[in-house]
Amino acid sequence: MIHPQEYPFDHLVIIGRDQLGKLAQQFLTQGFLLTPLAHHNLGSSNQLIMLDSSYIELLGCEPGKPPQRAEIANQPLGLDALVFRTNDAEKTYQELVKGGFSVNPIQDLSRESEYKGNSVLVQFKTVRFSVQPIPGIRIYFCEHITPEYVWQDQWLKHLNQLGHLKSISLASPNVLESVNVLGQLLNIDKKHIVISEELAQLQLPNIQINIQKDGNLIESRVMCAQVSKNSIDPVDLIINNQHLNL
Repeated sequence: MIHPQEYPFDHLVIIGRDQLGKLAQQFLTQGFLLTPLAHHNLGSSNQLIMLDSSYIELLGCEPGKPPQRAEIANQPLGLDALVFRTNDAEKTYQELVKGGFSVNPIQDLSRESEYKGNSVLVQFKTVRFSVQPIPGIRIYFCEHITPEYVWQDQWLKHLNQLGHLKSISLASPNVLESVNVLGQLLNIDKKHIVISEELAQLQLPNIQINIQKDGNLIESRVMCAQVSKNSIDPVDLIINNQHLNL
């Protein structure tokens, strides 16, 4: 059961920029089923790999068109943002402001889709930071206004049978500092955190986040995501930037 104050993991963003089609083809070749190409009201484009309680978003723009979202145009290709789910964007916004974080106004986001043969508008509210809490990693919160349009059974039947995002691994120059920030951001109970100076494991309601120390880094980074068939199976696929071959 999810404790009311805990934030589940929502989705991992992989930046494809104008190579979104190439990125999508790589995952199709590996046996994943992707949602149709869609376009946001803010000008970006995406395709999703839907999983049991989360998803992977392939995010970019249409080739030949100037990108309209600076956070996409300026981000390196590959593993990018960690997005956490909220049921109340306004409440999350207020809590983050109260916690001393630099937060942008709540943003309305939408894209077109289909549901049971009808054209529909998928709607979200996002809470983003003007200054990232953990330098080097883009983090934000997402409230799904129309979740039934997102988690459709037709998009959960992958040929490779991989349906669960088991864990995400980060590298940080300061593990203790990164854990403290994530713990505060996500209201993680201390009993769900195992920590040392070199390595930490944070257990969220639907995923584990691993943080490993890398003294050569100036800023933290997302290293890889581990995908399995279900929550109890071992990892079957590791997705990292070398795997993506962008």
